[in-house]
Amino acid sequence: MNYFFKNFTTADYFVIYSWLLFLFVFFGSLIVRHLYTKNKTLYLISDRNILISFVTIIIFLCGTRGIKIGTDTWNYHFFYFLQGTRLNNPFEIFSFFETDLMFELIMFLILPFKNFTIFTLAISIIFNVSMYKFVRKFTNDGYSGSSLLMFLMIASSFVFFTHQVNTIRNGLAVPFVLFGIYYMDSKNYKKAFLFLLLAYFCHGTVLIPIACILGAHFGQKLKLNYFILFYILGIGLAAAGFGFNKVAFLASIGTEDVQSLYFQGETNYRIGFRPDFVIYNSLFLFLFIKLGNLKNDTTLFLIKYFVFSSIVFFWNFNIPYSDRIGVYSWIVIPLLFTHIMVNSFPKKSLHYITLFTIGYFSLNYIVLPFI
Repeated sequence: MNYFFKNFTTADYFVIYSWLLFLFVFFGSLIVRHLYTKNKTLYLISDRNILISFVTIIIFLCGTRGIKIGTDTWNYHFFYFLQGTRLNNPFEIFSFFETDLMFELIMFLILPFKNFTIFTLAISIIFNVSMYKFVRKFTNDGYSGSSLLMFLMIASSFVFFTHQVNTIRNGLAVPFVLFGIYYMDSKNYKKAFLFLLLAYFCHGTVLIPIACILGAHFGQKLKLNYFILFYILGIGLAAAGFGFNKVAFLASIGTEDVQSLYFQGETNYRIGFRPDFVIYNSLFLFLFIKLGNLKNDTTLFLIKYFVFSSIVFFWNFNIPYSDRIGVYSWIVIPLLFTHIMVNSFPKKSLHYITLFTIGYFSLNYIVLPFI
């Protein structure tokens, strides 16, 4: 089977992605900021079109990758694709694999083509187009902050590329979780339930952000100070060695993804208390509280969600691949900063969003890799 860039390694792909992101962050931000001050109509058109260009390139780059790009790509090719295409009846997919329903549905629709590139391309399209639709929705099509810059913020997270080529099912769930957060905050509970259900069908660990969303929702009347105290207590317990791996009943509930929280085997992944991740999340929490309008309901809801999801992340330090749980806290960083800038600094919001986008990219792709 032929693939584009078939001789490339994962490291090659990451370098290409990093430079591509760099070009869009620096030049895209300069273009939309310049047009914002000169011509609002042209700004809105450019904000959308440049974003579409970025999404299209990412879909092509990651959707047509070879099986050597990303550990899970290789695993998905041999465990899902090859076995799935050998089944006599496509409907056997739903009983043979016993994995997440949404992923089974994708396989059911795509595997009859017997082409792995179509398989990876379909997943890339679903993930990136869903994320595009969410960002456009959250920014009101560019009227409430640049949709381009917000998407680039999300893309600047150090897990975005991983979702493209490695943690595929986990990544598929993320845009649906974001829609769930958005509609829960908007009090549109039917749509929130629908999108969170879709997210759960993508990956069982979505039970975690669902619990955090409900905690933030039902804790709306509680003062933020209580959440800060809980955050500090959560760090203390994590430092003392507490984690969900010590909660035995988790091994008997939920899907395989949730049961993995009780993992006690050997691994090369770094486990144990992670002060680097604690400092990372705490830095952004400090910025949100310092800059945000704490009388704004959306700001408070997102901060409270961030607190809950960060604590859950800290309490998973003793299991492998805890960063897959950490992503559920990191996904709201671009949301919070975009919302805070638009509401707290309306006249200079795009200026500050531009600086933060550049800073966020620099932190995750330039500073942290060398620390």
